[in-house]
Amino acid sequence: MKIERHYEDFMQPNKIEEGGLIKLSGSFLLDHEADLINLITNEGKLAEEHDAKARLVKVEKKDGAIWAETSTHNLALHIGKALTHAYKGSHEFKFLNGEKFVEVHWERND
Repeated sequence: MKIERHYEDFMQPNKIEEGGLIKLSGSFLLDHEADLINLITNEGKLAEEHDAKARLVKVEKKDGAIWAETSTHNLALHIGKALTHAYKGSHEFKFLNGEKFVEVHWERND
């Protein structure tokens, strides 16, 4: 009995989704939108100088919130912690099961 093997499966490694998504929300955004975006972009630039893979992919405003996308999960975590440290508020990290992808939700209402 001959065993059939599919070598194509060995050629392509399983892709693990990496990166992060940051969502900023709350009434604090109304007066401090520019400051928050500056913090996000500055942290992205610093991270890119340190590690070429870590970069801020995009920052956009939609549905009354600010959304930022990063290329690594570590950068998303770092920005979430920096926001909390600089502007207080609350943050929540959600990791996808088995992936290196994180969703960071930061919120401040006052």
